Amino acid sequence: MGFVRLVIVTCSLWLSTTPFIVIANEDFPFRNVSLSFEERVDDLVSRLSLEEMMQQMSHELPKLGQGVPAIPRLGIKNYTWITECLRGDVQAGNATSFPQALGLAASFDSDILFRVARATGIEVRAKNNDYVKRGMYGIHQGLSCFSPVINIMRDPRWGRNQETYGEDPHLTGTLAQSFVRGLQGDDSRFLLVNSGCKHADVYAGPENIPVSRFGFDAIVSTRDWRMTFLPAFKKCVESGTYNIMCSYYSINGRPSCINEKLLTDILRDEWKFKGYVVSDAGAVEHVIYHHHYFNNSLDAVVAAVNAGVNLAVASFKYDYTPVYYSIVDAVNKGRLSIDRIRELMKPMWYTRMKLGEFDPPDSNPYKQLNLSVIESDEHRELALEAAVKSFVLLKNKNNFLPFLSYNNVSIIGPFMDNKADLFGDYPPNTDPKFVTTPFDRLSRLAGNLTFTPGCVDGAPCLKYDKAAVTKAVKYANLVFVCLGLGSQLEGELKDRSTIILPGYQLQLLQDAVSRSPPGTPVMLILFNAGPVDISWAENSDRVVAILAAFYPAQATGEALFQAVTLEDPKNNPAGRLPFTWPVSESQIPPITNYSMVGRTYRYATEQPLYPFGYGLSYTTFNYSNFNINTKIQIGGNFSGSVNIQNTGKYSGDEVVQVYISWPKLPFPAPKLQLVWFDRIYINKNEIKTVKFDISGENLAVWFDDGWKIPTGKYLIYVGGQQPNTTKTVPSNVLQSYFLLV
Repeated sequence: MGFVRLVIVTCSLWLSTTPFIVIANEDFPFRNVSLSFEERVDDLVSRLSLEEMMQQMSHELPKLGQGVPAIPRLGIKNYTWITECLRGDVQAGNATSFPQALGLAASFDSDILFRVARATGIEVRAKNNDYVKRGMYGIHQGLSCFSPVINIMRDPRWGRNQETYGEDPHLTGTLAQSFVRGLQGDDSRFLLVNSGCKHADVYAGPENIPVSRFGFDAIVSTRDWRMTFLPAFKKCVESGTYNIMCSYYSINGRPSCINEKLLTDILRDEWKFKGYVVSDAGAVEHVIYHHHYFNNSLDAVVAAVNAGVNLAVASFKYDYTPVYYSIVDAVNKGRLSIDRIRELMKPMWYTRMKLGEFDPPDSNPYKQLNLSVIESDEHRELALEAAVKSFVLLKNKNNFLPFLSYNNVSIIGPFMDNKADLFGDYPPNTDPKFVTTPFDRLSRLAGNLTFTPGCVDGAPCLKYDKAAVTKAVKYANLVFVCLGLGSQLEGELKDRSTIILPGYQLQLLQDAVSRSPPGTPVMLILFNAGPVDISWAENSDRVVAILAAFYPAQATGEALFQAVTLEDPKNNPAGRLPFTWPVSESQIPPITNYSMVGRTYRYATEQPLYPFGYGLSYTTFNYSNFNINTKIQIGGNFSGSVNIQNTGKYSGDEVVQVYISWPKLPFPAPKLQLVWFDRIYINKNEIKTVKFDISGENLAVWFDDGWKIPTGKYLIYVGGQQPNTTKTVPSNVLQSYFLLV
C-alpha cells in the first residue's frame, strides 16, 4: 500500500467554489502498472471533474508557458501538447537541424526519413527529460509532435510547400509512414514521442494571397478529395499516428474542425482512427470570427465536440475567449453530455500513458536519454547524409560535374553566406558552430577566391550592387551563383503572387554570365521550395549546371562540397523532384481553384520545365528484363522485377520508379500514378535485380458510388523517371501491361 495524504481543493464541477477535502492516494488504479493502459485511462478519466476536463481540452496559447494545468489532487503535472518535430526539435534549445521536409522528400528514400525522424525523436525526448526535471512545461518542451505535414503540394506559390512531401499522394503517404514510425520508437510498451499528421484536410494554399486562410472555403469534388487529398492521411492512420490536426479551411462550406464527415465518418468510422484530434491554433475560434459559421461559442463548442475534436488549441488572439471554455456551459444546458466529454478525454490520457508519464521512470528506456545525444556526431553525420541525398541535379551540361578545383573561383548571390536562409521555415535552433554555408566550403575549391552577395537586402534583392558582381566575376574561371527564396519570401502566412525570381536575382545571374570571361562555366545553386522561373538558366549554354538544394539546413556547405567533388561515391547526386516544375506561370491555375485538372503530373496537360520524379546523376543506368504477370486477379497485390545496370563511370544511387495508367475511365482521373519507388546503391558496371510489390489498393479509383478497381488493360512503367515526358534523364523507361480480371 502507498501512503495517503490529505489535500484541500476547490470543487468546480458545477462552477462551485465550495472547498472540500479529498484523500489523494498515491496508488490510484491509473498508476497501477499491472493493469492495462485502457483500464488505467478509464480510472483516471472517471476521477476528473467537468471543469478539469474542460481545462485539459483547451490549450490556451497565452498560457503556453505552463501547458495545460496540473491536477494536484491526483498528482498529475502540467503538460504541453505543442511540439514541432518537422525535421529536428524546433525552437526548444539546441538541436540537430535536418533538411526541410520537401528536401527530405526529394531523396525518395524512406529509410532516410525514418532515421531523421528517429534522431529527432531521441533529441526531443532527451530534452523533455531535462525540462521535466526542471519543472518546465512550455511550448515545444513536450513529447507530442505536430509532425509530419502531409498536405499535397498542388500550387507552387503556396507558402507552406516546403513543409510537405510534394505533390504525389503515394510518395507522401509512404514517406509519412516512415516518419511516424521513426518518431514513435520501437519499444513494445512506451512511445519515444508521439507523432501527429497535419493538416486535415484539403489545405494547400492560399495562406494570405489572394485571401486569408482563416476563412477560406476549399470547394473540392469528392473524387479529388478521395484520390488526391485524403490518401496520405489514411496511410498516416495506418502507421499508428496518435494525433491528427484539423485545418483552418472549410471543406465545401463546412469548417474542418466541425466537419463530421471528415473527423467522424471518414477518420474514425471508416479508417478506425483511435487517437486524438487537435485543432490548428485558433481554428475552432475561427469558425466564429472568420468563417462566420456560428456567432457564439456555445454552438461552436457543441459542433466541434460532436465532430470529434479532442483538443482545441485556442487562438493567438488574446482577446478571444477560447471556445472550449464553453464546455461546462454546454453540458449544464443539456447541449453536450458529460459522457461524451469523458470519451473525448480518453485518447489524450492514453497518449500520456504510452509516453510513460504514469509509470516508474526506471521502467521506461526513453527516460534514460540525456542531453549528450543533442547534436551528437552520429546525428550531425546523418544531417550531412540527408542533405546530400536531398539534392536534385537539374542540369549538368557535358558532364561538367564533378570536379576537384579551379584556379579563380567566384561565389556570389544572396544565399552564398546567409546562414538564416539556409534552413527554411520551422527551423531547429542549431549551434552556429555546426552550420556551414556555401561560402564556407566551396571556397576550398578555389586557388583564388572572389565573392559578393550582390543583393544588399538579401533574398528580396530589391537593392542590387551590379558593380560588386561585375568586379567579383571579372577574372573568374568558375562562378557559383546562389539564388532562391528563403523564409523572407515563402513560409507560413507567406504565399507568393508569382514564381518569377525575386527582385534583381535574374539580373544577377545574367550579369554573372555576361561579365565573366567568355566560356567561364556558371553553376546555379537554388535555395527554395516552391519552384521559380529559371527557364533562362536552363536554356543558357553558359549555365552549365543547376542544382536544386531546397533548404539543406546545418550541413549545407559541406553537403555541397561533397556533391560537386564526389570525394565519396556515396555522394553522387540522385535526388528526384517531388513536384512538377512549371515552365512559367501560364501553366498554373488560380490558387483558389481546387480542381486538380491541370495540376501535378497526374493531371497535367502541358509539358513542364522539369517533370515530377526528374533528377540527374553523374552516372547512367540501363533497365532490362522487366517481368510481371500479364493477368492479375482483381483485389490482390502483385509483384514484378527488373534488372538495372550501372553503365556509367561512377557508382551511385538510382531511384527506381514504377507508374501505372488506368484503362479509359468515364470521368477525369489521373493519367498516371506512382505506385512504387525505392532508392538503391549500384556500383559501376554492377547489375542488380530489383523486385517490387504493388498493393491492389493503388489501383482503386473513386466512382460516384465509392471505391472500385476497374477491370481491363493497365499500362505499367519502370525506370529512373516518369514516362512520356519531353525532359528526360539519360536512362531508359520500360513499358509493359497487365490485364485485371
